[in-house]
Amino acid sequence: MKKAVLLLIPLLLVLESCSSNKRSPNTYLIPQNYVGWVHIIYNQEGLKAIEKDNGRNIFSIPESGVLKTSAPDAEYGVASDEFYYYDEQNKQQKLDVEKMIHGQNIGKGESVDNNGKNNGPTVQSFFVGTETELQNTPYPGYPDELMK
Repeated sequence: MKKAVLLLIPLLLVLESCSSNKRSPNTYLIPQNYVGWVHIIYNQEGLKAIEKDNGRNIFSIPESGVLKTSAPDAEYGVASDEFYYYDEQNKQQKLDVEKMIHGQNIGKGESVDNNGKNNGPTVQSFFVGTETELQNTPYPGYPDELMK
């Protein structure tokens, strides 16, 4: 019995460390027929926080493909995210992530000037469209206008 308990303790510690890597799942609502890069820019004073619905973060992407939010940073970890196109009547069509979502990344801008290092806000980006459309639309990089 004592050996069984001693063997269970490391297993429980491993399982606990795996579960701490989880975050709230995200739902991305993207305008119907949008093709291009989406940027979510965090830590923007005076703007709306990310909406929550049934434990999910809801990102309503505008026609421009750029969503600015007062949320201080992206959540990091593993979750089951969902992507949808929506139309004028808010009818939603689930996107196949394997075929239509590419290049997901989260980055923080950094520049160095005479006064030292300046950090820009966190930007989360991903491409919406087919792989062929992605090949014809290179990643624009971190938006220069966000550097202060």
